[in-house]
Amino acid sequence: MAQAVRYRTGLDRRTGQVLTGWAHVQQSLAVIWTTRFRERVMRLQIGSELRSWLAEDLSPATALGIYADLVVAAHTFEPEYRLTELQFVNATRAGGLALRHSGTYYPEGRFGDYGKAIPIGYGAPVVLAQQVARRMA
Repeated sequence: MAQAVRYRTGLDRRTGQVLTGWAHVQQSLAVIWTTRFRERVMRLQIGSELRSWLAEDLSPATALGIYADLVVAAHTFEPEYRLTELQFVNATRAGGLALRHSGTYYPEGRFGDYGKAIPIGYGAPVVLAQQVARRMA
């Protein structure tokens, strides 16, 4: 008999409504990527160095550094998602940057069960500066 998938559940940070499954992972990634290390009480080790890159001119070395930081942070702190692709895209006509990502979602990855894989294609781009500005407000 097949066991039901145990989706992770949490609360939306803005509305307080219940988030389940992929929606919860998306929120988790946004929190991980926009939080500096040692910023969260009782979870000082969670975060990434994304903010330190935002004032830099975008060069190949800077892009590679951003990619590396985001991949390491996602793979370290979000066991249910494995990035397979990252891509910078224009978010605005004025040249604002956004990041699109795709990967594989493992609903029970937090239990070490990577057998139930759900491929996730490009979703809505994450606008980097807006995400960080929201976190700082």
